[in-house]
Amino acid sequence: MIKTVTYSALFLLLATVSCTGKSKQKAHSTASKIYNPSHESIATYDVPSWYSDGKLGIFMHLSAFSVPAYKNEWYPTLMYYEKDNPNIKHHEWSKTFRDHHEATYGSLKEFGYKDFIPMLKMEKFDADYYADLVKKSGASYFAAPAVHHDGFAMWDSKVIEWNAAKMGPKRDVVGELTAAMRSKGIKTGVSTHYGRHWKYYTFRPEFDTWDPANEGLYGKRRGDTDPPRPEDALKWESVINELVDTYQPDYIFVDGGICDAYAEYQKEYFRDAMYRTLARYYNKSLEWDKEVVLSWKRDAMLKGEAVYDTEKNLEEGIPSRPWQAHFTANGRWAYTGETGAYPINAVLRCFIDLVSRNGNLLLNIAPRPDGTLDKPQEELLLQIGEWLTINGEGIIGSQPWTIYGEGQLNSLRGGSNINDYDKNAVRYTQNNGSLYAWFVTWPEEGKLTLPHAAKFNPETITPLGGGEKLKFTKEGDSLIVELPNEQFGNYLWGIKLVKDELGQRE
Repeated sequence: MIKTVTYSALFLLLATVSCTGKSKQKAHSTASKIYNPSHESIATYDVPSWYSDGKLGIFMHLSAFSVPAYKNEWYPTLMYYEKDNPNIKHHEWSKTFRDHHEATYGSLKEFGYKDFIPMLKMEKFDADYYADLVKKSGASYFAAPAVHHDGFAMWDSKVIEWNAAKMGPKRDVVGELTAAMRSKGIKTGVSTHYGRHWKYYTFRPEFDTWDPANEGLYGKRRGDTDPPRPEDALKWESVINELVDTYQPDYIFVDGGICDAYAEYQKEYFRDAMYRTLARYYNKSLEWDKEVVLSWKRDAMLKGEAVYDTEKNLEEGIPSRPWQAHFTANGRWAYTGETGAYPINAVLRCFIDLVSRNGNLLLNIAPRPDGTLDKPQEELLLQIGEWLTINGEGIIGSQPWTIYGEGQLNSLRGGSNINDYDKNAVRYTQNNGSLYAWFVTWPEEGKLTLPHAAKFNPETITPLGGGEKLKFTKEGDSLIVELPNEQFGNYLWGIKLVKDELGQRE
């Protein structure tokens, strides 16, 4: 991505308007107090401590695609399968979506994606339940499902006429979740995927997408390979700005679809809009007297700007700036039937791997179309919270050590086997002068090897959750720790290494 941002005269005018006006100065850890849409200005905004210390966030996928519950959340585009549309990848596999839809619901002219909206009743949706669950999980922030690629807004939007307040569940889902989460002291924001909406649907006379009466959901007719238009980016910008003004979000998740306009057509519209929007968001945060976070994917921005987010992948080494990876609790982003959830130990291996590398975990849950969550996902979040109750001192507010550890560990990557990890892997974090070592397999011989930990030169080692001090010896740069006969804790184990008062951390 280039390091300068180009603007048309219209974009310059919008940027000027969005960055002016009265603002309350706040002691952000930044060099500049008024932001403009340039790399130099945006990069001065630091990541707030509430985010970098919190480590765990929760978000959800919930829209009309939860009704058919077929395979994945890409149902709205893949149901309109046409073999000659280059935007539809994996053609033979994708065709199964149209085959399933027509066999189950009939022709795409008579029953299109819009017809799932009245079936999204969410009659059992309880925002207070989700706030209580997120609080019990130990997560510090939450992102409400504002809008996905499908273009159906889950709030009372003035910009998107097809929204959940006017049709379907007829409720402001974002507003309900925001109020409930904040009542529990949880930092609350929005999850947005609208950057791909401009190219998401296929338009044919035999589809209901062709009907101008449905433009509010599908957008205006376009050819399969038509490039984005400036007004597409302006619509995206208006959507984000409306969410900012309406809910004053602590956090905004921006999905990678915003990058498609440049990656496929070399059009800068959306990337320029991203910088304008972020500058405006930061300036609004000064008025609100609060510190905010936006995360982004792919090449939407530059490293060092906001929070870089990866999907089911790790950053190499230990990045100096806090970052984030998002995974899903059950292998599916949206509800696709009763699929269960990942085992808690697999999720914790992923979590500790990210934290040891200065990263956060944003974990997705997928409610049913009636608004409820299945028991396996609920239990997973509760188990994470129980584990953090015992081990949180080495996680919440922690920083990476000089090394993240040894051995391959992350087990929730796309296409990977969750049992494919190094059984002897170790990870490190540090907090308040103590070093924390995390191990994923209880050694049969009862002796744990901590590579490089002898450099820390601890005076004492104790198990997290209570217990007697553990004996240990040095072997080169490693520590050999004698574990108790009975296991302490569950799933993934942590021990605390403390120096005497005269010791100096290396």
